[in-house]
Amino acid sequence: MFIELDLQGEVPLHEQIAQQIIAGIASGTLKPGKTLPSAKRLAADLRVKSQTVQKAYRALQQDGFLLERYDGRLGMLVPTKEEMPRLTERYMDRLNSKLRALAAEGRARGMTEAEFSRACVAVYRSDLSRMGDSLE
Repeated sequence: MFIELDLQGEVPLHEQIAQQIIAGIASGTLKPGKTLPSAKRLAADLRVKSQTVQKAYRALQQDGFLLERYDGRLGMLVPTKEEMPRLTERYMDRLNSKLRALAAEGRARGMTEAEFSRACVAVYRSDLSRMGDSLE
């Protein structure tokens, strides 16, 4: 998975990194058992501080999207499907909060419920691999 950062955007860099890794997992680009580059290496590739990547990796590990390797080598790997996190109340609260804000903005812009629903379904069904194709 190729990670592209918007250095001028509103979303913090560590969140952009985490979102794109999750998208790679969701699309199947990052397969279970895949070891990600070290934080130092990925940071060098992205031209950001290693602490930024470490923060993304830590958040992904806390949410269950990455596991620490324990085979004598350092690194983070993508868990198996059985080890992947399931829906949690915390996730649903975050989802509802973001959707509420976007729905309010859509309403203010004259968007209908049907248009909002179609937009949500289109994003959910979208090919998340468009965010890149390899994290080698």
